[in-house]
Amino acid sequence: MTDYRTLFKSCGDNVRIDDGVFIESPETISVGDNVHFMRGFHCMNAPQITIGSHVNWYPNCFLQGLGRVIVGDHVDFFPNTYISTGGDDSWIEIGHHTHFAPNCVLYGAGGLKFGPYCNLAAHGVYATVGHDPIPREQPMALVSGVSGPITLVEDVWVAANCTITANTTIARGCIIGANAVVTKDTEPMGLYAGVPARRIRDR
Repeated sequence: MTDYRTLFKSCGDNVRIDDGVFIESPETISVGDNVHFMRGFHCMNAPQITIGSHVNWYPNCFLQGLGRVIVGDHVDFFPNTYISTGGDDSWIEIGHHTHFAPNCVLYGAGGLKFGPYCNLAAHGVYATVGHDPIPREQPMALVSGVSGPITLVEDVWVAANCTITANTTIARGCIIGANAVVTKDTEPMGLYAGVPARRIRDR
């Protein structure tokens, strides 16, 4: 078994790496203290990743791409989190005390930022990139995608099965109800629900 701790760009204390972990380019990753990579963690390509302290990667989390990823302290990625970091100019930033429930999908191509204390329920999709909808001679699968940033400011709860689209900011203190699709910016301290999501009431 490869001891990735000796190959990381930097490595803190009490870093645990289970059997069945694969990291293609450990030399691009800096790891803080008390970080746990659990069975099935898989990182392809060579994203520049900085991981804070007290971070848990639960089983079968998958990362791929380039760009940069910054993970704050006390962050949990529960099983089957999928992260596509995007190309060289892409980025994902995750604030402290944020967690991702199982099967969340994060795309960094347009720039993706989660502030501190964000609570992301299962099966959430954070889609900074998508297919170009303008009709062309070529099929959409062969045309370059379009992208834009997503920001969750702070203390946000996104309930299960939500989709957050590009060029969207979720303001501080908002709750996004289950199954919602957020297509435009929200205002602080609101409860939003529906497709597309709209403000139902104040918290």
